[in-house]
Amino acid sequence: MDGIVRGSNWYCEETNQRQRVDETTLPELSREMMPYVTGGGFFAFELPAEIQAMTAEMTVNGVHEDLKARFGREPGDWTNLRYYESLLNVFPANSTGAPAAGKPKLKGRVVFLKGLLNGYGQGGVKGVKPSAVTRLRWSSIVLYHDMIDGRTIHKFDIQNNILIINGVNYTAEHNQIIRA
Repeated sequence: MDGIVRGSNWYCEETNQRQRVDETTLPELSREMMPYVTGGGFFAFELPAEIQAMTAEMTVNGVHEDLKARFGREPGDWTNLRYYESLLNVFPANSTGAPAAGKPKLKGRVVFLKGLLNGYGQGGVKGVKPSAVTRLRWSSIVLYHDMIDGRTIHKFDIQNNILIINGVNYTAEHNQIIRA
């Protein structure tokens, strides 16, 4: 199913950012790649390794004390962020290409992030008016949990060693063994 974003919103801890946010970028999901060459082989190949560190970026209009106060915190004093998205289903579930009967269906997406505000770029002021937005860079992300309609698509939880992809917990057996 494909969808169009019909609306979105951010929360930083308990504060609604709806009237403040100019633009947001969720973390890029990428894996480290290790080169691999077979003995006597002629072809290069890359094997996927661990998931790379994630960064989310946000620009806001103005300077907001509750956001600025998040900068400079140390690991352990994490900030919880929540991103909500309303998706409009524009294609039917079947592959025939026939239009869906009735109204298009709305689906919900929620992304939970836990990390640190490690970059805070204040916008300039020209005369008495702001000339640029304030840029925030969230990194040291220890939790990324992406859900669509209540179903976990990705969950990367560093603190609890949890890796879930499309509802499959790839770390369950490993975590059970090391708990003994």
